[in-house]
Amino acid sequence: MQQSILTADQYKDLTKKIIHTVDTRYRIIPLNSLKHLKYHLRTPIHVTLEYEEDKVVASFDDIEAFSYADTASEALDLLCGEIVQVFEDLVEDKENLGTLPQKWLEYLEEIIECK
Repeated sequence: MQQSILTADQYKDLTKKIIHTVDTRYRIIPLNSLKHLKYHLRTPIHVTLEYEEDKVVASFDDIEAFSYADTASEALDLLCGEIVQVFEDLVEDKENLGTLPQKWLEYLEEIIECK
């Protein structure tokens, strides 16, 4: 079996193509607000936007929350609602949480405050 060896120029070109693909498909952005009347973020959180063929997926990996929509703005609005819903669900059931949901709640309680 013969292996292909890239020249330095081919390697640079391939690296640029990979970086361009990642740069245009994924963006990590700060989220400063949950866009909710009752809750406020104490500090910005970082969320990921992934651009697929006809949809944008917004995700907050720290609590495994995500949403998708036709535009980044819509996906972010839905993600804010998802984060609030997860937070409220965890608070409501805080006495019966497993290890991972308990960690999510502790983290969310650090970054979210009631107005």
